[in-house]
Amino acid sequence: MPLTQNQLDTYEYKLRKRGFKRDDLFLHECPDCAQKAILTYAILSRNGGRDIRLCTECGKARSFRSGAGMEGRAEDVEFDLDTFLR
Repeated sequence: MPLTQNQLDTYEYKLRKRGFKRDDLFLHECPDCAQKAILTYAILSRNGGRDIRLCTECGKARSFRSGAGMEGRAEDVEFDLDTFLR
């Protein structure tokens, strides 16, 4: 189900509040719904980072963690965006 503008604004506000920034301005293709609708948000620190990919069409959110130096990215398969942003 597509995200409403209100839902998207809420997610972006909460992500920015936690230090995430848009990684790039291009929309990427979603592997679940095959639409070019993925927004990417990232945060980076000395100890590693996280990037979150949010599809505005199907609402699926994926998260990837990385160690120091952005090496060894691994998907956080149990990630739930609503729980993460509480």
